[in-house]
Amino acid sequence: MEDTAYLHERIESYAGYTNDADRQRSDEQLRAYVGEALTRLRERLAPAGAAGEALERLLVRSEFANQAVAHAFDAIDVADDEIAATAAADRELVALADRADTVDAAALESFFAQIGAAFDRRWRSLPPAPKSTVAPPGH
Repeated sequence: MEDTAYLHERIESYAGYTNDADRQRSDEQLRAYVGEALTRLRERLAPAGAAGEALERLLVRSEFANQAVAHAFDAIDVADDEIAATAAADRELVALADRADTVDAAALESFFAQIGAAFDRRWRSLPPAPKSTVAPPGH
């Protein structure tokens, strides 16, 4: 299944990437989807210590827009290959978020590392924001 179709299937009213407003909305929808999954995991397992701290960092990444991402999405001309790379990264994050309801405490460290890496890949998939020096959230 094509990445954007997968995202439309998983996230109700998924905006897509056709224009600036839709790209901004898609970013919000994706982060909300991941954040909700992580919140359910937190309620179910109540991780403490290093795992709890890792979870909180991921929740911050899902809650707040990366300003470099926002500026990249504001670009007038976003190339098709950049959109495709972002859709693939978004799909990866959604697929990981879908696992949050079944991951057990023993797998938390690995799971959180995978989500963090997926957020990083998503950030790198976007076109660079002009003159941006903003680092990805959580770094």
